[in-house]
Amino acid sequence: MRVSLPALSDQLKQGFQPLYLLFGAETLLVEETLQPIRTCAKQTGFLERLRFTVEPGFDWNKLREYSQTMSLFAEKRLIELRLPTGKPGDAGAKALIDYAENQHAGDTTLVIICGGIEKRAQNTKWFKAVEAAGIVIECPTISTDKLPNWISQRLTADGLKFDSDAVERLSHFVEGNLLAAAQEINLLSLLYPKQQISAEIIEHVIADHARFNVYSFVDACLAGSVYRVTRILHSLKREQMEPVIILWALARDTRILCQLSAAIEQGERPQFQRYGIWSSRSDIVNAALKRLSRLQWENILRRLGRADLMVKGRASLVRKDIWEEIESICVAMCGLRIQ
Repeated sequence: MRVSLPALSDQLKQGFQPLYLLFGAETLLVEETLQPIRTCAKQTGFLERLRFTVEPGFDWNKLREYSQTMSLFAEKRLIELRLPTGKPGDAGAKALIDYAENQHAGDTTLVIICGGIEKRAQNTKWFKAVEAAGIVIECPTISTDKLPNWISQRLTADGLKFDSDAVERLSHFVEGNLLAAAQEINLLSLLYPKQQISAEIIEHVIADHARFNVYSFVDACLAGSVYRVTRILHSLKREQMEPVIILWALARDTRILCQLSAAIEQGERPQFQRYGIWSSRSDIVNAALKRLSRLQWENILRRLGRADLMVKGRASLVRKDIWEEIESICVAMCGLRIQ
């Protein structure tokens, strides 16, 4: 049965079910949807939690084994099965259909956690079997036009007061990255719990909440400062910044540079503010446009795309690790090349 995200709370109050499927392209929303299910499981006596991630070579017999055997430590067991691609393969599809048709209500609950699942994949036999036997919740993607409203609701939920300019500026900085938005809002809650959140505060927090942050790193890349780029990158690595966030920030500005370069080649004089570039960054953007051509920026954008696949395990590393991949790309943004 399909249940909308807002209706999940009422569904859980009606009774904990033996089978759930959560899916959506927004990792943050999927993970936050999982939390009330975990809480309900604990309150209902599911005290043992097993977690599996489906990777190449995954043994699907584990699902049958753990769903049919009694727990040694608790009467009830919660199994979290992560299926990042949303594609279980033939063996996995058969195992999920078998579980859906032969589930043991009351003893075991299976929660299947997926990334985005395309419409066509939602008509497969395994998906239909799970939908018929359990609760399916889709976490919808927050589109760019809906992001300000999502941020406003999040700020309100945290008890923060804010103005529309603050929401607009934060929306610009995170540009669809809900995880980054949530992190910034959490920080605002800690630093300004009783103060009106303004655009100036947003800029201050974005610029100063870390000694070296991903935004100053991107600015260093656009400015062409190789020394500063490598210094900040090494600091971000020490601070255990997620590489996927760095790549996202680099790709965002590189994509804009590609568009600006194309406009300049066509003889246009692009308006920076139209692309979300404020006057404080116009100098470094101009420097980047003069340093590299449209074709070079497009090549860098392709390299960033490949690096993103490397982080997600969907492409092989060319260099030692993902940090060396990022460094190579950023040095190229500065107009140099690492052999």
